[in-house]
Amino acid sequence: MRYASNLVMAYPVTNNAEDAACIPEALVNWPFKRKYERVNLAVQAEMRSPSKNYPCRGRTVTVGEGGCYIEVLETLEPSTTVEVVLWLNGEKVLAKAEVASSDRHIGNGLRFVQIGREDAKKLKAFLKSAPQEVNPKVGRESVPPVFEVTRFTAPSA
Repeated sequence: MRYASNLVMAYPVTNNAEDAACIPEALVNWPFKRKYERVNLAVQAEMRSPSKNYPCRGRTVTVGEGGCYIEVLETLEPSTTVEVVLWLNGEKVLAKAEVASSDRHIGNGLRFVQIGREDAKKLKAFLKSAPQEVNPKVGRESVPPVFEVTRFTAPSA
């Protein structure tokens, strides 16, 4: 298995695709630990790629000292280098990052590769004061449904 360089394998995962049980994505324990913890936090963000002359604007889902996940419709391919701007309480934080993951038309996971000292201090202070759990408890009632599937069956005679 291959992961971004800031992720460390914690335990092996086996794929049990034949099992009839379905586990929601939010309840999955990922097989790696991050170098820096991330918090679930929505802030305004934008990515600038050298291949595009306009920014991709979106919002973060998770943010940490080592990177973030940004929801954007125009996703970029892994290993693409981008400039990232995070707006933290009206203050601009600028970093260079590498796209670590891409979920087509959903978002990109980014790994910060360069961030200025002052921007790093702003980010660290912001994360420290953020009212958010690092690993929130996820329960069935706490996760809003994204869409609802209704099964129509013919009435029995």
